[in-house]
Amino acid sequence: MSRLLDDLVHLSGLSPIFARTVVRRAIVRAGIDPESIQRRDVERVLPELRRALTVYLGDMGADDRAARIRRVINE
Repeated sequence: MSRLLDDLVHLSGLSPIFARTVVRRAIVRAGIDPESIQRRDVERVLPELRRALTVYLGDMGADDRAARIRRVINE
């Protein structure tokens, strides 16, 4: 698994075992290969990831996680 994929799993706020599947599916829905994801792809992935996280974290929780991911990845 790529380092960035690991980071997204960690930053998702979900259990790592569960988050891996959720994050990978969101990346695929955004049209990106999870093993090849790069920082420039994160903005494209965030809407799909946020949508997926909403199911588990609610709207506010998903918004908070998406904002945190954007901040950390862009540092």
